[in-house]
Amino acid sequence: KILVRIPTGERFAMMTKKGHPLLEKVNDAITAMKKDGTMAAIHKKWFGVDPEAGTSTVTLGPIPQ
Repeated sequence: KILVRIPTGERFAMMTKKGHPLLEKVNDAITAMKKDGTMAAIHKKWFGVDPEAGTSTVTLGPIPQ
């Protein structure tokens, strides 16, 4: 149960070796999960609440290069 959200600005990432052959597929999968609501559903399942609008759980952001 989430009692209080503390705005830290932290972001989480998966790391791969630069140019890894699966990198584009992983990024595409995460993007698709955000678009179709899967990522939000996972958040709700494990934390018991919907993710806040505008957070990186549901908002598409630029992919680091």
